[in-house]
Amino acid sequence: MQRNQAEQAVWNGYYKNATVGAHAIGTVIERAKHPKFRSLLEKQQAAYQQQQREVKAVLAQSGIEPTAHTAMAKACCDMGIWKDTMLDQSDSNLAKIMLEGTNMGVITLLQTLHAEKGLSKQAMDYGEQILKRENAYMESLKTFL
Repeated sequence: MQRNQAEQAVWNGYYKNATVGAHAIGTVIERAKHPKFRSLLEKQQAAYQQQQREVKAVLAQSGIEPTAHTAMAKACCDMGIWKDTMLDQSDSNLAKIMLEGTNMGVITLLQTLHAEKGLSKQAMDYGEQILKRENAYMESLKTFL
């Protein structure tokens, strides 16, 4: 299936969302102390990894390789988390960091979906599925604040 540039940008946005989320969780999870919090992070990281595989498969149908998350972006993410946890590595602070990051991802996804017109039903439905999962994840994180 051939995809126009707007459609490709949306699917790449879904891939970036999953890549950034999985990477951030990988950075935070080693600091998590509460077993239920750690389990929540592991479950969400697995969901992001599944999202990466699904989006990669959708793009592959059009012969497109998803845009990779750069090493610089990963380093900036790691540095931000390191800075935000330097003085407070409590699960509450980690949950706050993850909540803020997830909210930024939701905002970006919503802006992308609202900006692009004429997207396929598949792209719109997948975006709605991501938003539903992200909102449920944020609700779960709130219990650890």
